[in-house]
Amino acid sequence: MLEIATFTLEDAFAAAEAGADRIEVCQNYSEGGLTPPSEWVFALRQTVQIPVIAIVRPRKGGFHYSDEEVLEIQNQGHSLKSAGAQALVFGCLNKDSMLDMNTCKFLIKDWGLPAVLHRAFDECIDPFKTIDESIKSGFSRILTSKGSENIKLLQELKIHANNKIEILPGGGIRSANIDEYLNSGFSTIHSSAITGVKNNMDPGEIALIKLKV
Repeated sequence: MLEIATFTLEDAFAAAEAGADRIEVCQNYSEGGLTPPSEWVFALRQTVQIPVIAIVRPRKGGFHYSDEEVLEIQNQGHSLKSAGAQALVFGCLNKDSMLDMNTCKFLIKDWGLPAVLHRAFDECIDPFKTIDESIKSGFSRILTSKGSENIKLLQELKIHANNKIEILPGGGIRSANIDEYLNSGFSTIHSSAITGVKNNMDPGEIALIKLKV
């Protein structure tokens, strides 16, 4: 399974055509991925046959949010759900860089959709504890770039998760280094397939990754 993160509607359509198995819809690559227009999700759901999920992140920067921002996240999630998003990707942390379980649990229950904990996970001071808290909060998957720093740690996180929650590797995975993840027991991979100095999504890179996944 190859999940492709896309940052424009054009790239999302191109990723589906190139062979992506699932699309994560975002915008603003330079800001780390922000909530996309719900119209993008609607257009994709009317056209492509693969799952479409969407990030819910109202601003760049950290993942500790004010009450007003949590309300904004809540409303954005409902708009994306109404447009057809099949899962929502988000994460809220406390000031102490631990998962804000109360807020996450509230939002997941309120949306009534599968939820993915995004790279906010990588900012948590204790990843093993955060896995346990993610399960209790209701997340079904964790997207992490820990493998780009330490593949052994990524394997340990997967073992700790014990199939109670999916650990999805991401963070700079391309056709040139994907074998390390596949050989470590990961069959589902997240990539932006961005290559070149212009930071453009490369359909050819998706095709190369698909030869291995």
